[in-house]
Amino acid sequence: MKRSTPLLWISFGLVSLTLSILLVSDLAVDLIPNQSIERFKYRQQYSEALAVQYSLLAEHGDSRAIQEAFDLLVERNEDLVSAAVILANGEMLAFAGQHQVLWNQPPGDSSTSDHIQVPIFNGADRWGTVQLRFRSTNAQGWFDWLNDPWVRFLALAAGSGFLGYFLYMKRTLHQLDPSSVVPLRVKAAFDVLTESVVLLNTGERIVLANRAFCDVVGKPSNELMGKRLDEFHWSFVHPATRLTPFPWVTARKEKCLELDFPLMLPNSSGKLLKFHVNCTPILNEQEDVQGLLVSFNDVTILEEAIRSLEASKAEMESLAMRDPLTGIFNRRALFEAFEDLYSASSSEETDFGCIMADIDHFKSFNDRYGHAVGDQVIQVVANILSSTIRPTDIMGRYGGEEFCILLPGQGPKGTAIAAERLRLAIAARASQSVRTTGDTRITMSFGVSCLSLGASDPLELVDQADKGLYAAKQAGRNQVGQWTREGPMAGLAIELELLESFKV
Repeated sequence: MKRSTPLLWISFGLVSLTLSILLVSDLAVDLIPNQSIERFKYRQQYSEALAVQYSLLAEHGDSRAIQEAFDLLVERNEDLVSAAVILANGEMLAFAGQHQVLWNQPPGDSSTSDHIQVPIFNGADRWGTVQLRFRSTNAQGWFDWLNDPWVRFLALAAGSGFLGYFLYMKRTLHQLDPSSVVPLRVKAAFDVLTESVVLLNTGERIVLANRAFCDVVGKPSNELMGKRLDEFHWSFVHPATRLTPFPWVTARKEKCLELDFPLMLPNSSGKLLKFHVNCTPILNEQEDVQGLLVSFNDVTILEEAIRSLEASKAEMESLAMRDPLTGIFNRRALFEAFEDLYSASSSEETDFGCIMADIDHFKSFNDRYGHAVGDQVIQVVANILSSTIRPTDIMGRYGGEEFCILLPGQGPKGTAIAAERLRLAIAARASQSVRTTGDTRITMSFGVSCLSLGASDPLELVDQADKGLYAAKQAGRNQVGQWTREGPMAGLAIELELLESFKV
């Protein structure tokens, strides 16, 4: 069973002290009058008043009036259970109720709190005695004892006092500076730490906060004392953790370590910081939680650096795969994509085409207009080819003025048509885009091949397309050459229906 908290012990102690003061005060100054004594005095005075009245009736010898008065008295007085007039010779003159059964004669003429007897005199002679039997004043059980006003007063004082002391002390302890119980050397050690650290009590309220945590929230240490740690504007990094309790709550309830729990908190300037929170429960010898040590590892700068490195890495990888002049794949990236496409098509038994393209008479551009114009020609050609191929096609600079294009899913006919479309686009648009070349036209020759024509690897497929390109150049340039099972062909060797498709 968990031990009572110090707050409960303090409340019990204050209630006990209050009750002790009340009991001592009652003994010293009769703080609460004795109900039994006061009741006895009242009954005795009441009985003596009745005896005076009955003595007047006795002087007239009116026994009938006495009997009627007795009957009426017992009937109307709930506290009176029986009454009788006993003559001096012992004879019962009148009675009401079961007086003979209920009356227990006290010694002599004395009276008790329940049995009151008052003598009646006729002149100087004793005429008789009035006997009145009242209800018993002694507690007969728990109900009668609890019904005692003094007991009820003490019970009310104890209950209301405990509640009042408990609430008052709880409020007072929270307002007091809990850090006063922490030695200065411990505070100094915590303040040296660059990591934010707070010490919580069992109510998850701050007992100690080091300088690093105060700097994060923008408040001095004395303003943080007594605050609940979950009162700050925490937010969860991952949406899935929003329904989970804070790590210090779990550490307290489960008496376990909570490590690297991600939380975010805006600092005093409004910047959202990300922390990895570690919680350690502080246990006593009975394995009861006495407090919690919570540390906050600020990983904001680290994660920003990681994101920056990842972005730089992606940028460098992109640069490593791109030709710096044209922005398309370089030869290395082209062959990596080539290998993947070749493997996928071979395993899935699908076809794909390969186009090799070369700028006609490119050396003359460099010789006549300079390398700057030559670079411009390469850039224009690359832009026209990139904008003409399909989004799924892959294009790269094979080297110098030579380009390679891969067409997934295309057979020999579709590849040849695509190459002819590219040739026409270059012939129609390239020269207009490079105005410093004068009357010199920019054209390209193309060679095509397909996987279905029997290439055993990507290099052989490129070699087949390159042989088709060579055949196109041998045939006069600015045309499409094809690799067939009989070898490379160009010019009139291309199927007539291919040429007819571009007459529209």
